[in-house]
Amino acid sequence: MPNAARATATKIRIPQFEPLLGDEELAQLRECIETGWLTEGPKTAEFIDRLAALTGAKHVILAPNGTLALYMALSVCGIGPGDEVIVPDFTFLGSASSIALTGARPVFADINRETFNLDAEAVRQALSPRTRAIMPVHIYGQAAEMAPLLELAKQENLFVIEDAAQGIGVSYRNRHAGTLGDLGCLSFFADKTITTGEGGAILTSNDEFADRLQYFRNQGRLNRGSFIHPQMGWNFRLTDLQSGIGLAQLDRLETIIERKRQIEQLYKSRLDGLEDVEFPSAKEPQCRVPFRMNILVPDPEGLAEHLAREGVGVRRFFYPLHRQPCFNEQNSRTGGALVNSISAFDRGLSLPSSVKLTEQDIDTVCDAIDAFFQ
Repeated sequence: MPNAARATATKIRIPQFEPLLGDEELAQLRECIETGWLTEGPKTAEFIDRLAALTGAKHVILAPNGTLALYMALSVCGIGPGDEVIVPDFTFLGSASSIALTGARPVFADINRETFNLDAEAVRQALSPRTRAIMPVHIYGQAAEMAPLLELAKQENLFVIEDAAQGIGVSYRNRHAGTLGDLGCLSFFADKTITTGEGGAILTSNDEFADRLQYFRNQGRLNRGSFIHPQMGWNFRLTDLQSGIGLAQLDRLETIIERKRQIEQLYKSRLDGLEDVEFPSAKEPQCRVPFRMNILVPDPEGLAEHLAREGVGVRRFFYPLHRQPCFNEQNSRTGGALVNSISAFDRGLSLPSSVKLTEQDIDTVCDAIDAFFQ
């Protein structure tokens, strides 16, 4: 297993990430408290409407977080014990743990070496008679190459459930990430492009799935005031407090996206010429939203430790899922060789990426990187 950047006595002066929050979010929270709307109410209804307008989704169903959004999406597809779902080996644990939560088995497939997104040919190699779904992940704010995945799913009669946790504002062929498959899931965790602290959403154009999800998340009923429960369900709701923060964050979204793109360009300009530093490939830059400020280097662990000593917070790339101790039992079958997933982890490092970064902050980070390689 990898070592994290080891803690040092040096105080982190430039954190790896900070959300952009301020008076607008406080005003939303104050209004919730003053009106007494704490559970789902008018702000939640508005948040749903604005997410639908942003993404173009016919239905938006809120969830407590991104992992549970994926679990809900898988569950309403009827996926459970004995089934398999193909997921990229290079992604956050929640993509695969949501599959395990249904009782199904995640099967890990390799990624494209340039984009870090799920590779369609690797998915084909991972197919079995038990395969029920494919879960593309729009990793690091760059859309997966969906066309071949959708075609393969059509040929094999499989569900497509998009993990668009890092995909807010991201598009693929003029459609928002999360709206191309049967269902797509967003996350509003603290480090996402917009945040509600915790929270998530499911996007779908399928009326039947949307209906099932409403029962699933609301104790098996459509209206909270009713004590007749036609179906089995659970409490997977959000609160107006969270939705209020989400509304303020949506007001900031355009500014956040623009600033993320500016920061990426500043890093690229500042580190240009360092032979040992490579930036991952960016497909269709106008359609992506940089989620992390990523670089590829020969010794990411050494650089991470050096930057930590300089007071700079960084993060290693995702540890390949097939190497995760919690998935030892899953590893009897993977989607062939996973060399690109391993390569991504072995080379990748995420630099500070908050939209609150100043140019001086970026200069400090880049000076420290330059010193390491000198």
